[in-house]
Amino acid sequence: MSVRRIYLLHGLMGTAYAHFGVQIRRWHDDGPVPVDLPGHGRCRLDAAPSYSEQAMQYVERILGRLGPGDVVAASYLGGPIAVSLAARRPDLVRSLVLCGTALPPDPKYVYSALRVFEKIAPPDSELSAAYDNLHGTRWRQTLRHFAADPGLVAAMSEVNTSRLASLGLPVLICNGDLKQVERESVERLVSEESDIEGRVVAGTGHLPSVDRPERFAEIVEEWRARSGRPMLAGRHARS
Repeated sequence: MSVRRIYLLHGLMGTAYAHFGVQIRRWHDDGPVPVDLPGHGRCRLDAAPSYSEQAMQYVERILGRLGPGDVVAASYLGGPIAVSLAARRPDLVRSLVLCGTALPPDPKYVYSALRVFEKIAPPDSELSAAYDNLHGTRWRQTLRHFAADPGLVAAMSEVNTSRLASLGLPVLICNGDLKQVERESVERLVSEESDIEGRVVAGTGHLPSVDRPERFAEIVEEWRARSGRPMLAGRHARS
């Protein structure tokens, strides 16, 4: 069985294709594996209590079955899961790309942001219909389990410089420039004493992979090439 090199994890209420659709197509030759997390998109597994642990174990099973690779994670949901997996199973994760990462993870902000999802998506609204289309009606249950998870903020807190450096892996932090906390988080997370690099993508918000998908892809490709792991798609794109 061939080893898949790139796994793509989405953010809360997203899907792998919604957050990385352009990159999945661009990196086709590199065998990307789009992963929809429990309670999201095409995943058959519904969300359960202790959601962050459930999601981490789910991703671990996928990598254990398909083979080790690089993990590209987005937003507050994908990032902590990828970091937790890299710490628990270093044999499965060779490098990390994290975007939409913000520090510090203030619990009050996190939980208030979760409540906003339901407030802006009342029944019969267009947004509620869009979520129903992406995830089925189970998305409200997913939010409830996510918000009730006692390990949520703890997992987010693990996305810090010392934790990332202790992994001993190449790490790229790629954030947008429209939110001050995300711009500043790049500076705070980058460490010259470890293999942690940071890039800020102009004109993008929480998801640079969506706002400027080609530029995001180029940054990842350039980063991998510098570390001796060039991507087939990157070479094709520049030829």
